[in-house]
Amino acid sequence: MKRNQTDGGEPAPVESFSQWVHTWRYLFGLIGLVALSVLFYAEEDWRGERAWRIYKERMSARGESLESADFIPPRVPDEDNFAMTPALAPLFGFVPGSQRWNTNMSRLFGSLATYDAAAKLVKPRHVAVLNSWVHEPTDLALWGAAFAAGTNYTEREPLRATNSNDRDGATSVLQALEEYAPFLEELRQASRRPRSRFNIHYEDDNPAGILLPHLGQIKRYCQLVQLRASAELALGRTEDALNDIGLMLYLVDASREEPILISHLVRMSELYLALQPLAEGMGKWSEPQLRALQQRLQQFDFCADMKRALQAERTVFGIGIIEWVRRSPDKIKLLDDLQRTDSNASGELWPMGVLLTAAPEGWLYLEERNQCRAFDQYLLPALDVTNRVIRPATVRESETALNRLTEGSPASRFLHHRFFAGLLLPSLSRVAQKAAFTQTAVDTATLNCALERYHLAHGQFPDSLDKLCPDFIAQVPHDIITGKPLKYRLNADGHYILYSVGWNEKDDGGQSQRNKSGELDQKEGDWVWAEIPKPQ
Repeated sequence: MKRNQTDGGEPAPVESFSQWVHTWRYLFGLIGLVALSVLFYAEEDWRGERAWRIYKERMSARGESLESADFIPPRVPDEDNFAMTPALAPLFGFVPGSQRWNTNMSRLFGSLATYDAAAKLVKPRHVAVLNSWVHEPTDLALWGAAFAAGTNYTEREPLRATNSNDRDGATSVLQALEEYAPFLEELRQASRRPRSRFNIHYEDDNPAGILLPHLGQIKRYCQLVQLRASAELALGRTEDALNDIGLMLYLVDASREEPILISHLVRMSELYLALQPLAEGMGKWSEPQLRALQQRLQQFDFCADMKRALQAERTVFGIGIIEWVRRSPDKIKLLDDLQRTDSNASGELWPMGVLLTAAPEGWLYLEERNQCRAFDQYLLPALDVTNRVIRPATVRESETALNRLTEGSPASRFLHHRFFAGLLLPSLSRVAQKAAFTQTAVDTATLNCALERYHLAHGQFPDSLDKLCPDFIAQVPHDIITGKPLKYRLNADGHYILYSVGWNEKDDGGQSQRNKSGELDQKEGDWVWAEIPKPQ
């Protein structure tokens, strides 16, 4: 072996292999660390992508789609689309890439100024008369006074009706609402179109940023039509009122195909508005009118609609958000922005952006799988569409399991690939309870129509619901909470009470419960449909 020479010509000692390794140990350590890191990232990317692919294949084999395109309603030709009537189409006329309208929208959003001014003077009434969905009859005299006062009323005291009865008030209300007649007629004509597909920008990169300006507007239109229908009933114009209720029920379904959970929650609140004049008309509706209302109500299935909404939420919103995070070059800012806009987000999320930036790509695939698994294992089974049953005990058990699944700090959940499950999953008890409460409203209102038809035919109400079949209803709907018959009792005075045992799953004898503010407590007491006072 050749020996090294020192500067003085003396032979230098031979460097041993161990000394050589020791000299270069840091470099070798760095190379090893890099190699291990590359292998780790490669393995985790492969593992995550493979797990997600296998899960999607299994879901597909079960007939479950995880593709957003399968939930987004297809485009509809303008001439067939209710949402493209001139009164509604501008709602989605945004400047490309912004949240600003490309036209002056003050005319559209200010078009209900007269109604809005009157509504501010009529204090909302939360206490119903025995009924879980329907308030006491609309105070048309007060509404008439509110329209007369308009924007000039500045008193701090609540507005009071003077020297006016309901018929006079109804006349004043209809006169005030006459300015909206062309607009409402346009909506009525458009409601004859076969489809409704609002121009929601589903293609936006951030699913959480998709704007839904139509939801608030449609609900306002329902409130306006509800008032007009009540006024028409007070004047005996039942056919006009029936047409207005039909328009309201159409508006309830105008956003039915939307793959967005909030759209369906708003639909439910719109349905309650339609039930008010329907109930106020009992004792005035003719048999054919009652039959038409009953047939229309029987078309609603909020249990099935809510389940599909959850499936869409899992895919369009859940997977969509995770994919948006994957594409984002600045995950720190992205999660900080998400926290500002998401009421479910808690704690500081921006540090999670650092972890997301440093994490293997495959971990986001595992997040997608686990988020979908949570829907599949806990949320969706809570709504039994086949038997049309939503059992609160099952919902509570599922929610407890979900809470265990998503407990812990954001960092801990992230390391277990459950960070987005904890961030994005909706409240199961909230959506399940809302679906059950609303379907019960539909079922009891349907039976109310059948009972009124029986009363018209026999001069009295039946002593049991079974006597409605088959002449007045093909099949009596069951209690969505228990799967057993709804509770029905004919009182000694000849009036009836109809109810579900409600979310507490206990028969409280047809008694509902109120919270401290006087509003219905949906978690306690029975869900009751009882007759509201009829005009003398």
